[in-house]
Amino acid sequence: MRICAHQPVYLPSIHLLNKISLTDGVVLLNHCQFVKRSWHIRNQVRSGTDKIFLTVPVQNSHKYGQSLEDTLIFDDRWKPKHLKTLQVNYSKRPYFKDYYPEIERLINLPNKNLITLNNMLLCQIMSWLDLSPKIFHSEEYNIQTQKSAMLIDLCKAARADQYVSNEGSRTYIDEAAFKENNIQHFWQEFTHPIYDQGRDFIPNLSVIDLLFNMGPASGGLVKNAGHLVAS
Repeated sequence: MRICAHQPVYLPSIHLLNKISLTDGVVLLNHCQFVKRSWHIRNQVRSGTDKIFLTVPVQNSHKYGQSLEDTLIFDDRWKPKHLKTLQVNYSKRPYFKDYYPEIERLINLPNKNLITLNNMLLCQIMSWLDLSPKIFHSEEYNIQTQKSAMLIDLCKAARADQYVSNEGSRTYIDEAAFKENNIQHFWQEFTHPIYDQGRDFIPNLSVIDLLFNMGPASGGLVKNAGHLVAS
């Protein structure tokens, strides 16, 4: 089995969804440390000729190492703003009505937990993109290690013999350690797809931009945006 792992993010990117498409399973790193001003709580969408962040406000326990699974959403006042932003900027796009109602429903659910929100949205988006990886939750394994050692331990727990990393992980991935543990390591090579946004193209937005613009063709664009290179 080939897996990847990632910390739950809000309205994820095409980059992340492509990495997942290259695997048989994804480990959601719910036990990892919450990071302020990170993709955990925000992502970018189109606003006219520019892009803006949609950010979910969260409570801060002021304790070092607050985990994602312990991170609570501050209140519900952000929800109308996020939904209105999507309506204003995407309501005229060809597939807006196919996806927006379910996004609205999931965001409006009475949920206080950040990872619940992020993971619900991720699972729904994967379904729309025709992705069906096996899903693992890191907190179920009581992993105490970090960086490459943590990923190797997660592979063993999930009975995976292959692991995929993105380029941003090169600063800490120990390729030799994977080999020593008989786990084949791969790098994701990603090229951002260019698609019709109705105006000048802006890359690196949430995958919902792709869905609103390209509809059923989105799955193929996501899957073809990258490939694997063995370590």
